[in-house]
Amino acid sequence: MNIVTGNPINGEKKPHTPLEPSNADGNTITKPRVYLAGKIGKSDWRHSLVNDLRGHLWADGDIEEKDFIYVGPYFVSCDHGCFHGKETHGAVGSGCLGNDHEFTKQEVFSNNTEALFSADLVYAYITANDCHGTIFEIGNAFALDIPVVIAYAPNTKISDFWYPSESAVKVYENVRRCCLPKLFADDVQGMIRATTDFLKATSYD
Repeated sequence: MNIVTGNPINGEKKPHTPLEPSNADGNTITKPRVYLAGKIGKSDWRHSLVNDLRGHLWADGDIEEKDFIYVGPYFVSCDHGCFHGKETHGAVGSGCLGNDHEFTKQEVFSNNTEALFSADLVYAYITANDCHGTIFEIGNAFALDIPVVIAYAPNTKISDFWYPSESAVKVYENVRRCCLPKLFADDVQGMIRATTDFLKATSYD
């Protein structure tokens, strides 16, 4: 695993809309809101980063973790892969769970976009070369000045992704799924430290 390019997330760049201070002196931030971009699949990689994600739907609200708040995307976990076919994004259709879990493409798009717009960090794990929705989300985040970290799984053709990589604050290559939790945790902590340092510095201005 190597860092390919990009400015470190704990560098000098002012974070996107600094997080709200959580104490009286204004020098400690609240947990960052994180959107995990990337293809959705059976036994999805997000389960290793977010506890209690299985069975959690949009209507259940955000998931608060120890160091961050997960804002999306949410998807149906039936363990049969019923919602993980082509163009389903883990939610379109009814699968084996009936109409109570059925979403339209417009609903999936609206929910995901709203969640991404609320994020303080977009963390993308690219596992395939046809992740067109993920590229769109990275572009949205960049346009909104939301920091983006991109991790490429082994066997992805990174040279095809040079353009979105230029928008990221940090880019990793050859990231195995087993290595992702530690990498992600370190970057979340890096963001917290960077924003806290920024708040401390500006409090003396």
